[in-house]
Amino acid sequence: MLKDIVYRRIKESIINGKFPMGSKLSEISLEQVLDANKAPIRDALKRLQAEGLVVRKPKSGTYVFSMESKSLNNLLDFRYTIESRACKLAFDKSQEQLYLELAGILDRMKIATENNNIQEYLSLDSEFHMSMVSLCDNRYYIDSFKLISAIMDTVRNFLGSNESHLQRSFSQHSKMVDALKHKNIDELLNILKGHILPEFGSYWMISNLQNKLHCQ
Repeated sequence: MLKDIVYRRIKESIINGKFPMGSKLSEISLEQVLDANKAPIRDALKRLQAEGLVVRKPKSGTYVFSMESKSLNNLLDFRYTIESRACKLAFDKSQEQLYLELAGILDRMKIATENNNIQEYLSLDSEFHMSMVSLCDNRYYIDSFKLISAIMDTVRNFLGSNESHLQRSFSQHSKMVDALKHKNIDELLNILKGHILPEFGSYWMISNLQNKLHCQ
């Protein structure tokens, strides 16, 4: 259906940064860009608002979501709680399956870094973490993670042009896979903690987001 196509196109444009975090979304401009009328545009914006990807400000308009320090920290804390528990369940269910899945994605991430294909790398980064959760075989963890995956992908893409972030990201993913290879789930979860949570050294810092937002 047209409304689903419009919804997916706007959502993809938010995630990949074509519509940057904090930017205003004009319904008239969206109609022109997407060659669609008001009804599917408004339907899409309502769905995206329910997912937290856009916010509507009275007498101002509709904006792509942005992040303040508390919101980002709460999001990352929730993400780590879900992801770490799901990963432990996936490990207990089949360490070999989890290792093979993540090692395969890591190989593709390595190729993306060698080719300087940032968008491909960021997409694989998202796939890596989704796999950690999906292999737990518990739909409540999977559904909870999906609730925040689009927001996390948007933030990841927003920061992803920073080369030092990518280098650190790849190093941490490599260490996680190596921990799995040696069947050391405690080491993997410790690395994951440093990968996600700012208080343990993660690059998900609100100052980085604010600096980029001010440069738009």
